[in-house]
Amino acid sequence: MDAITDLAKMFNDNKNPKPISMSTGTVISPPPNAQIRLNDTVILYNNQLVFAAHILEDYEREIELEGDIRFTDSPFQTFEAKEVRSTTKDTLKEDDEVILLPTADEQLYFVLAKAVRFE
Repeated sequence: MDAITDLAKMFNDNKNPKPISMSTGTVISPPPNAQIRLNDTVILYNNQLVFAAHILEDYEREIELEGDIRFTDSPFQTFEAKEVRSTTKDTLKEDDEVILLPTADEQLYFVLAKAVRFE
């Protein structure tokens, strides 16, 4: 092909880019040595995965609490807590379903959250 035909083909290929859509995968092995099954033939490994921090074990979040609390057989007490830390313990486990978002070239996948289905 000549250069003009090549250029026309490149423009044509860019007219209908493949849409990026989310999918789900199944955890084969949880972090830190993660493996996630995307489908029957594709398994994603650490170098292809970027995890949202909140789904990892021991993720810490700083929170502020205010409100009323009632202890058994006692009146309401007002409390205020500043700079409280909350640590998650529910991390990804084998067979968990996760929500995945691929990059345009599908070489990298963002693990956004655990998936929950109501059946």
